[in-house]
Amino acid sequence: MSKLRMLMFAMAAGILLTCALPLQAIPVFARKYGFSCTMCHSAFPRLNDFGVRYRENAYQLPGMENQEKNVLQTQAPFAARTTVGYNYDRIRGGSGTETVNQFQVDGLDILSGGLFKENLGYFMVYLPEIKGSRGVAAQTGTMEVANAVFSKLGSNWLNLRVGRFEPAADAFSVKRRLSVAPYAVYDFTFPSGVALSDNQTGIEAYGYGASGFKYAAGWVNGSDTNESGDSPADFYVRAAKVFGQGEGQTAGHMVGLTGYFGRARPAMTLPTTSRQSFHRIGADASLNFRQWNLSLQYLAGKDNAALWGAASDVDFNGGFAEVSYMPAFDLVCFARYDTVNPDDVSGMKDLRRWTLGGRYYFYENIALHMEYSDGRQNNVAGPDITERFFTTRLDLAF
Repeated sequence: MSKLRMLMFAMAAGILLTCALPLQAIPVFARKYGFSCTMCHSAFPRLNDFGVRYRENAYQLPGMENQEKNVLQTQAPFAARTTVGYNYDRIRGGSGTETVNQFQVDGLDILSGGLFKENLGYFMVYLPEIKGSRGVAAQTGTMEVANAVFSKLGSNWLNLRVGRFEPAADAFSVKRRLSVAPYAVYDFTFPSGVALSDNQTGIEAYGYGASGFKYAAGWVNGSDTNESGDSPADFYVRAAKVFGQGEGQTAGHMVGLTGYFGRARPAMTLPTTSRQSFHRIGADASLNFRQWNLSLQYLAGKDNAALWGAASDVDFNGGFAEVSYMPAFDLVCFARYDTVNPDDVSGMKDLRRWTLGGRYYFYENIALHMEYSDGRQNNVAGPDITERFFTTRLDLAF
C-alpha cells in the first residue's frame, strides 16, 4: 500500500473509530450563557445561522438585548485556541524540495468578547509571539482582531464595526473555514500587497432586515506597502440576498456580490512611487440541501502594472467550490476545489488545488481534524511547484 493510500485510510479510520462520545460547551460565549456551542456553530469554527445573527447583533441574543449582562457582570471573558498533531507537507519546485514531517504545536490564539453595554459589544484576538523550533510552529505576535460593534443605530439597517476586523468583503470567513488549506483566490495579490484574506483596520457599516437583503460597506487602511502618512484609500461594498428560512449558512440559500477597490504603493519601488489602483469584483452563493452545503465563490481583479513591475495591467480570475456534509451533529466532511488564473506576467500561469477532509468533535472544545490537500502552481518559466499536504491534529479550545 502506498504512503498516500495509508494516509487516506488513516483519515477514514480515525473518524469512524470515534463515533459516539458526549459533548460539552466551550468558551467564550457558551460559558457566558450556559449554552451548547452548537447554538452558534454548526461545525466549530464555522458559524451557523444563529451565530451569524448573534455576531451581527453586537454579541447579544436577538430579542433579549435588555436582559444581557455586560463584561463586568459575567465570568472572565477569555479563551484560547491551539492545535497539536502530525503534519506532512512536501513542496517541490522553485528552490528545490522542502519537507515538513513531524508532530507539531501549531499556533495559539487568545481571545475575548462580550458586551460593554446594551448594543455595544466587542471582540479581540491576540496572537502571542512564539519562537519556532522542531515541534513548535513559529508565530509572529500581533493583535489580529480588536473591534467594537455599535448595533441598531436607529434600526437593524445601520450598525457599525470599528477597529481591526475581518472585512465583510469575504463572503466566506477565512478565519472560520473548515480547512487548514487556504482559499487560494482570497490570498492572491501583487507582491507584498493586501489580500482579501487579510484582516483590516478601519470602519464597516452593515445592515439587514426581514426581507432577507443584507449589505456591508467598509473604509480601511489597505496594503502594508502604504506609508504611515497615507490616508486610508481602500473601500469595499457587499450586497447579499437570503432566500428561504435561515441566513444561508445552514438553512436557506444566499447569493451575493462583492467589490473591493484600493490603492497601494508598489513594493519594488518604495518609497518613490505614488499609489496605484487595483480592484476585485466577485459573486458568491451558499446553497443548503438538508445536511449538505455548497459554497461557491468567483472573483476577478485588475492591478495597475506598477504594482507588479509590469509593462501592462495584470488581470486575474479564480474562485472555489466547496461541498460540506454533516451526517451527524458531531461530524462534518468537506471537499473543495480552488483555482486562480492570472496573466502570465505574474510569473504564474495558473494554480489548482484539491482539498479533502473531515472533523469529528469528541467534545465541542476538542475536535479531531484530518485533511489532505494537493496543489499545483504552473509557472511561465522555471519548474512548476507542487505541494502535498496531510495533517491529523486535535483542535483545542479552552
